[in-house]
Amino acid sequence: MRRMKIIAMLLVLVMAVGFIASCDKPKETTNTSNNDNTASNNDNSAGAPADPTASSGSSGSTGTGALPGGKNIYEDPIKISVISISTAGIVNRMYQMALNDQAVRYPNVILDYKDAEYDPSKQVTLIEEAITQKYDCIILECMDPVGVNEAIDKAEAAGIPVISTNAAEPFTVHSLHVAGADYSSGWKGGEELVKLAGNEGTAVVLDCPASFKPGARMGTGFEDYITQNTNIRLIEQIPIENWDAAVAQTSMRDVLTKYGPGEITMVYCSSGDIANGAMNAIDAAGRADEGILIWGFMGYPMELEAIRDGRMAGTMFSDTYTQYAALFYIALNHIATGLTSITGGYTATPAIEQPMFPVTKDNVDDVMAFSGWYMTKSMNGK
Repeated sequence: MRRMKIIAMLLVLVMAVGFIASCDKPKETTNTSNNDNTASNNDNSAGAPADPTASSGSSGSTGTGALPGGKNIYEDPIKISVISISTAGIVNRMYQMALNDQAVRYPNVILDYKDAEYDPSKQVTLIEEAITQKYDCIILECMDPVGVNEAIDKAEAAGIPVISTNAAEPFTVHSLHVAGADYSSGWKGGEELVKLAGNEGTAVVLDCPASFKPGARMGTGFEDYITQNTNIRLIEQIPIENWDAAVAQTSMRDVLTKYGPGEITMVYCSSGDIANGAMNAIDAAGRADEGILIWGFMGYPMELEAIRDGRMAGTMFSDTYTQYAALFYIALNHIATGLTSITGGYTATPAIEQPMFPVTKDNVDDVMAFSGWYMTKSMNGK
């Protein structure tokens, strides 16, 4: 798959916020999405635009909040469809908190959260409904990187930018893909686990669903590292349906039944939810005292808390809250400029790989202190 790659979230975020800051100042009020997900009513929104008329002698703004082909992002009615694999779980609460917090200052923007319920066909239907209902942008957490292609092509042709994020990257050319660096994170996770294990022992991989494998390569990165560079023996590689914690718990329970005490050294998990399921299985089996090293991906709150409490060895961290806060402004930039893969003349999808770094007990307190999730909850008194 051909791709244009930008290895920095900051570059596009600065471009997007820089454009928005040159436009009119938005009204300060509260936004409510049409499914009752109300934004926090605070004034701490990341990247809030500055008033371009604030300098002395200014007689008023001349900006319109739009370029030719775009919309006025402060005055025109704007609808953004946020289509997730599922709205269940803490990660989607993080998505919605981040987006809602930014939308506080844009009363004209509706964030419409859609739940594909782990059904690829339903996700295609939701994209097609967004086209029919003339949404201005689609933020997509994709399930099937092939099955969505025709619907995405229709959306882009209709002038609706599709910004995919995390999970599987759609194979067809679209406006943007934003995700944590997957393969390199798996490789780095392998390095960290091997150090902790003294380069001896066995490994179990609880991986992403099989259909996600081409676009979610963290498990592949881990496997490649340990097989090419270590004495660690890979004994099980199990895809976890729907990234589901309960499925992961059942799979890990079966592995624990198959392998006795001391026969499992480490468990690499391709998401925080999967890691949570693995931890629960180990606890339920009464084998927490064996010191099985569990490694996760993305650094969800339950992962960080488990690392702090000694239940997990570590994870690769990417601040999901900050990622989705940035996505809000990136989406507004596309809407304001009329930018799509077609108007941009793309022959490949621009991709931002958000850098990730390892979190262990040594640095977890520092990470929790600056995590967007914990900082926002603290500011909101939650």
